[in-house]
Amino acid sequence: METNHVISIALAIICFAALLLFGLFSNILREAGNGTPYSFSKLQLWLWSIVIIPAFSLNWGFFSGKPVPPAINTTSLILLGISGGTALAAAAVSKTQQALPAPMPSKANLATQSFWTDILMDDKGQFSVTRLQQLLFTLVYIAIYLSLFFKNNAMAYPDFTDNSTYTLMGISTGTYVLGKSLNK
Repeated sequence: METNHVISIALAIICFAALLLFGLFSNILREAGNGTPYSFSKLQLWLWSIVIIPAFSLNWGFFSGKPVPPAINTTSLILLGISGGTALAAAAVSKTQQALPAPMPSKANLATQSFWTDILMDDKGQFSVTRLQQLLFTLVYIAIYLSLFFKNNAMAYPDFTDNSTYTLMGISTGTYVLGKSLNK
């Protein structure tokens, strides 16, 4: 096994473990700190990060064939961008709603109930079909991404060249953010 293979595997394991442990044992996935509900948008960004960052390392070590600067493809950037944009938009909606003269209770001011309840319930405590839809699409696309990345041990980034993938993710994200903004 070549040196860059070993280094990339070690980096992928370290990054995966660090992201996993940090997500599980810190408040990074919560709305506003300890005891507050878990944030759906932060979860989505964390899930894509825990997939794409180790893939970035493995792609460098295996796909390049020689020690070169690492590269990332457009598909990975768009997927990170969509989830990052969702997290920023959701945070902006929450901040805007909290700044209103008579703000409604928000999840950031509530106590956590359980991980799945926090993730799948809106700010009013109602089950959210848009959150469920986006979670399922995210999990399906993560499975597709990983299966294509590891197909034939290629360690090559999948290329979602069909724009309908991004359209579907965008519609799902837009529906979630719009639902969050209208939720009050």
